[in-house]
Amino acid sequence: MSEEWQLPSSWCWTTTGEISSVVGGGTPDTSDSANFGGSIPWITPADMSNHHEKTIGGGARTITVQGLSCSGAKVLPAGTVLFSSRAPIGYVAVASNEVTTNQGFKSFIPKPGVFSDYFYYWLKASKKRAESLASGTTFLELSGAKAAQLPVPLAPIAEQTRIVAKLEELLSDLDAGV
Repeated sequence: MSEEWQLPSSWCWTTTGEISSVVGGGTPDTSDSANFGGSIPWITPADMSNHHEKTIGGGARTITVQGLSCSGAKVLPAGTVLFSSRAPIGYVAVASNEVTTNQGFKSFIPKPGVFSDYFYYWLKASKKRAESLASGTTFLELSGAKAAQLPVPLAPIAEQTRIVAKLEELLSDLDAGV
């Protein structure tokens, strides 16, 4: 991978696939009502369209254990960074609890040493890059393989934490000013 720009010596360029597990989602058969209305939070890109918070714990619908078992949906742990990979590409949130998603997501379960909030902010800034890697005729979609290729400037964990704290301080000041 070519370097995007020069990083401090304690940082490195890596990819989303090297610092996380990339997980797709799924949708249970919608004609079977027994798949929906359970206790498992299920999120779609439509749920994210008006969601402006950093974290999310569920969407408009839930699925049942049966719906989970008969679909490609997977239970994602709290701290997973959810990234919509189609219709549209680029909605981002951090799971505040265990959730599932439909196939409109490529979600990233960070490996140790990767702060979910740091990953979240980087992915928010990477929307155009993700779109450039997408393909499709009806609508663009980012495949799991391409999602795993997104470059990430990885700082040491203490630095990730400081960066997030400073970003959130500045964003809070901006909100207060507005």
